[in-house]
Amino acid sequence: MALVATTVPPKDDVARLLAQAHFSVEPGVLRIFRVVSDAARENDPREPIKLLEVNSDTVPAGILPVYFGPHNASGILYPSVVIEVTPEEYEAISHGRLTLPNGWVLGPELPRTAA
Repeated sequence: MALVATTVPPKDDVARLLAQAHFSVEPGVLRIFRVVSDAARENDPREPIKLLEVNSDTVPAGILPVYFGPHNASGILYPSVVIEVTPEEYEAISHGRLTLPNGWVLGPELPRTAA
């Protein structure tokens, strides 16, 4: 029996897919950013995709990462972490008054795309 090699999509592609799914179900989400670790960790398939979601409908609670396992049926082949913050908390993060855990830093913004 021959093994069939499957291609795993890059994390960037899956992060964009995940972001668009969150935009579509969360009307209060204004912006979504990747949160990244150092390159060695990001290249490890076990390292989760990390998203910071700026949500006008959430309450200020600080930085509370929520972990999710992969969801292969949806095309989310990597674990993920979502950090939901208010617009004011995002401003505090972007100005260094509030820090992300584990040496994580804000990465690129994942823009909302047309449906």
